[in-house]
Amino acid sequence: MLYPLRLSRFSIVLFFWLLGGPSPALADDLDCSRIPLGEQLEHCAQLEKNRADAALNASYQALLGRLQHQYQSHPLLEQDYLGKLKNAQRAWIKYRDTSCVVEAFEVQPGTPAHTTLINICVSRLSRERTRDLDRWLPECCS
Repeated sequence: MLYPLRLSRFSIVLFFWLLGGPSPALADDLDCSRIPLGEQLEHCAQLEKNRADAALNASYQALLGRLQHQYQSHPLLEQDYLGKLKNAQRAWIKYRDTSCVVEAFEVQPGTPAHTTLINICVSRLSRERTRDLDRWLPECCS
């Protein structure tokens, strides 16, 4: 099955993504003279997704540490907060993953272009969530 309109949307997304270009850290990982643009984009999107996931996981773990520290004298409240936080994070991951599938809907599933769009979306939403997690339960008192 052909996806003619879907390809044009993908082209627009790629154009705008390329305007921003890969981050300097990504550029160091690539020999752009040896990698065709499509493969470069796929590689950069995968690297950025991995980095965004790692940052998200680190922020989540740091939040768990802040929670434990700030509620150490209130174990029941800590467990209640922890349960709500875990449920919220699971729900957010499901939201992220299903939203990214919707974002990439116009590109044929199973193609490198589809995977690249999914990775770009996951990276963006994971970075946003990381900022949110970093704001929750700020360190207040030493």
